[in-house]
Amino acid sequence: CWLSNLFRPKEKSKETWQLKPAGTIDANLMSSILLDKLEEMKDDKVELYLADYACKVYRKDDVVKFLVLDETDKIACIAEEQDCDDFAAELYGKGIPLIWTTAHALNWFIDENNTLWFIEPQTDKIARNLENWQGWDARFFLSR
Repeated sequence: CWLSNLFRPKEKSKETWQLKPAGTIDANLMSSILLDKLEEMKDDKVELYLADYACKVYRKDDVVKFLVLDETDKIACIAEEQDCDDFAAELYGKGIPLIWTTAHALNWFIDENNTLWFIEPQTDKIARNLENWQGWDARFFLSR
């Protein structure tokens, strides 16, 4: 009945915000950016899986805003059940590329200035370099 709808309490709307690309770069440039970083890391045993020729880039400020609103980092970490690969896969499902090292799974993106950034999905920390505990040898990069 329309009358009962007038008096029904309104549901609280949770603010949602989708991460949208700032643009694209071609796969050759993205490969070059990733390979330059890998050379800096002295890592030559990695696979690059770039999903499209036109690879998405993001504004760092937009990624920060997205991560503040996203609740992936609020999920409880349970070894072998809900751990690094699950957190990284969660963000991958929301559009953020994934990297797997010999020790850890996390996410990454390239910004509008062609800078590579790593995201720790369990804390939302964004950094230019991996920390030692995250592993230094990358197994693969998987783009979106």
